[in-house]
Amino acid sequence: MLTVLLLAPRLSAFEALITNERSGDVVHINEKGNTSAVIPICNRPRGMTRTGDDDLVLVACSDDNKVIQYNRQTKSIDSAISSVYGAMNLTVHRPTNRLLTTNEGQSRATVFDLASGRLIAELPTGLEPDGIVITDDGNHIFVASENAGLVHVFDGQTYQPREPIRTNLRPRRLALLNNELWVSSEMGSRVEIFDVKTRQKIDEIVFAPKGFRPEQMTPVDILFNKSANEAYIALGGANHVAVVDISTREIIQYILVGKRAWGLGLSPDGKTLIVLNGLSDDFTMIDLISRRPTSTKRAGLVPHAIEVFE
Repeated sequence: MLTVLLLAPRLSAFEALITNERSGDVVHINEKGNTSAVIPICNRPRGMTRTGDDDLVLVACSDDNKVIQYNRQTKSIDSAISSVYGAMNLTVHRPTNRLLTTNEGQSRATVFDLASGRLIAELPTGLEPDGIVITDDGNHIFVASENAGLVHVFDGQTYQPREPIRTNLRPRRLALLNNELWVSSEMGSRVEIFDVKTRQKIDEIVFAPKGFRPEQMTPVDILFNKSANEAYIALGGANHVAVVDISTREIIQYILVGKRAWGLGLSPDGKTLIVLNGLSDDFTMIDLISRRPTSTKRAGLVPHAIEVFE
């Protein structure tokens, strides 16, 4: 018995927050996947991101047309930025304290001063903008437009549009890694990789787990684990997560999770992956050493985004 206990993996403590679109709440969970609190916050909370303060996250409240600042310690809303119509996804450029959001029903993205809530710029996009990222130097903003099949590019200083990137079918989420832009193509069964500076396509990863049709490969979220040289891609309707070698682009493994794998979170020690399953209203925790699921537990209704804290 003592030997078994000594050999058992030790979980590093962390807390994760999950937004749930349909139930309108934030769920707090620990490293074992146990729920410690369920806090109603707004109508249709979707995208979520950190502010730079470990106690605070920003949440896009899509049906309330606002972005709220939620305090995970006090479990309360500290402040809100209003008139953010159809807020979908968001990111913060910390050096300039700018908040960037996509506005799903407005065919645009918006830039706010985070401290004052003042609107700085409106960036025109195609229909249904979703993922949004800004480079570390603040020079380039990228916005995925699902229905237009484009990643819109904007100058991060002047906010002027640049030549867009044409992608495969229905680009959804974006992720930056060094000088690379990774784009999930929901109806293209792939992730496309572009050079940030030239915006030329340099590679792609096509997903095809056995027993699934191409149209079931609907990749959405992308998450990097630099210490393990791995990328994780949630494959939506295929109910799997793909583990990809960052350097070679080779698919290492497919891991079965819940229905419509959507959002992804990584533990601070890089050993646990948390997968949000949008159609089964739960999340799956994966041990990344063995690459096996350890548990699947209930979230709220239609979990959307996750942030993980030490």
